[in-house]
Amino acid sequence: MGGKNMNRKAMTLANISNGLLFTHDGVCFFSSTHGHHMGLGYFRMDAMPWDAVIHLMRGGDITIIDATRKNKPLSDALRYGVPTWAMVYNRAIRIRSEKVCDWQTREMISVASSNKHRKLIRSYRKLAKYFKPERPAVIGENIKVVCYPNFQLDDQMEEIGQRV
Repeated sequence: MGGKNMNRKAMTLANISNGLLFTHDGVCFFSSTHGHHMGLGYFRMDAMPWDAVIHLMRGGDITIIDATRKNKPLSDALRYGVPTWAMVYNRAIRIRSEKVCDWQTREMISVASSNKHRKLIRSYRKLAKYFKPERPAVIGENIKVVCYPNFQLDDQMEEIGQRV
């Protein structure tokens, strides 16, 4: 109970909905719709589950799995939502200078630095007082993103539901 988790095992999260067909420990929701719109903050406030945030704060790694219909390396949710979330997380734990990924943009930095996610930052800071995170969230280090391109069931919820 409590304390640091010395087990650095990765927690694997399936991004709703396309990631659900792949092996996972939990579910997150980085919407491609939010990934297209800076005005929406690039991710939903409830995108990352609390147990995953705590796992990261305890020094664990997170892998987020998604898929896209197109032949591209990352879905828009993974390309925009996850890096912006990582910047907000880093802001909450007061490590802002860290670059979270190679494709980080000024727009993502602007959104992560704005007041749009203020309530989420407050919540993460409460958790940080207890868990004392020591490392920032960085894609390719403690956050991995995996995307399967050319996914034929892209957002076909009924078909995905039958196969899960």
